[in-house]
Amino acid sequence: MIIKRGVKIQLLVFAVITVLTMAYTAVNIIGLGQGVLDLRYKVYVDLSDSGGIFSNAEVTYRGVTVGRVGPLHLTQNGVRVELRIDRGKKVPANGVQAYVLNRSGVGEQYVDLRPAGNGPSLKNGDVIQRDHTHLPVQTYELLQNVDALVRTVNPKDLGTVIDELDKGLSGTGPDLQALLDSNKRILDALNATLPETIQLLNNGRTVLDTQVDEGPTFRQFSRDLASLTAELKNDDKNVRSVLNTTPGTLDEANDLFDRIEPTLPTLLANGSVIGQVLTSRSTQLRQMLVTYPLIVGGAFTAAPGDGTVHFGVELNVNAPPVCTKGYESTRVRYPQDTRPASVNPKASCKLPKNSPTAVRGSRNAPPAAPYPTLPPGATSGAGFPYERSYAGQAGSGSAGQSSGSSGQGSSGGAAKQASSQQSGGTGQASTSGLQTLFVTGYDPRTREYVGPDGKRYRLGKVSQLTGDASWQTLLLSPIVG
Repeated sequence: MIIKRGVKIQLLVFAVITVLTMAYTAVNIIGLGQGVLDLRYKVYVDLSDSGGIFSNAEVTYRGVTVGRVGPLHLTQNGVRVELRIDRGKKVPANGVQAYVLNRSGVGEQYVDLRPAGNGPSLKNGDVIQRDHTHLPVQTYELLQNVDALVRTVNPKDLGTVIDELDKGLSGTGPDLQALLDSNKRILDALNATLPETIQLLNNGRTVLDTQVDEGPTFRQFSRDLASLTAELKNDDKNVRSVLNTTPGTLDEANDLFDRIEPTLPTLLANGSVIGQVLTSRSTQLRQMLVTYPLIVGGAFTAAPGDGTVHFGVELNVNAPPVCTKGYESTRVRYPQDTRPASVNPKASCKLPKNSPTAVRGSRNAPPAAPYPTLPPGATSGAGFPYERSYAGQAGSGSAGQSSGSSGQGSSGGAAKQASSQQSGGTGQASTSGLQTLFVTGYDPRTREYVGPDGKRYRLGKVSQLTGDASWQTLLLSPIVG
């Protein structure tokens, strides 16, 4: 029989694969030739009992196989197990613990190495002491413990518990099924939100750490709050008195505001006129406020209260000299001449400001600051009036008399003149006890306002009502009524 060349090649390949497989099995699984080839290093474990471990069992580190169990040797007080760990597999020796565990319920023990942390690795010849080893619970010990547990239970009491469970759970099958289904849905929901839950727990730790860091502050706050509540308790009578009197006080204040409401806005608006004048003369007012205390203090030094008055006379004749430049066109007039004479408005001191002559003259007076400008929207002068009715007594006077002038600005007005122009000074809208108040805008630059008839009026010299005393009406009418 002639074997073809292709078949011979196939048989040769099969024979090579078989030899390699058997060699790998003999070396890596059976362990033949390990001592000759020196492919593993040895670590020893001292056990009080074998715990069911056997030669060629797995040795793991972090669940990964790193070697095999070698031969077991009896010692005077236990068993020494040889662990053959693959070279290149580094196991930290820092507090390493050796556990003999069961891979399944039917046995098949293995050794699991669990170091306490990173550090130097185990090396050939190292020994893991007995106090760093752990053995599984023996079967006889487990059965003995179960038997002891069962003996502690009274059969009669156990029967009672079973009967009561039967009575309590009888007919609750659908409810238990619904409960289990609900629990399953809850677990599914929790599983779906697992990343969010983990993030919540991490953030919760941050919040708790913050609370711990702020613990002294919270304790101080609690002490302060306790002190505050203690003070409130001690002053309970006063607090109750304040709470009881506050409503009445608020009612009185509300009534006061209702009564002054028609005139208070007018007074405040008129005050802006004075404010403009004071603003433009702020420099002079500041100098007056600085000088006034000195004058008062000097007055007390002149009359110290000893029954005499102390004066110091200083004759400063022609020191500094009077100013004559600028008065050339003015005729000299002696005090004896009491005849009427016209005033020369063009006469004034024409010397420069740095001249020592007439230093307190008008040429050295500080200039007035510019008047405050009106707000945007009020540059067109007086605004259009609007009508307002308020409660009052019939026959108490005209609307203008009871309200006076509304001053200047967009919120005020000159209601007195406008109402008098329209109603002849009566100001009565009807005989029902209601008076009519017309509020309109007043422009202080042009002195114009719009009356209730829609016409423009001007306060001042051309006024047909009060003439030159219009400014007095603006200031005093809210007071005199």
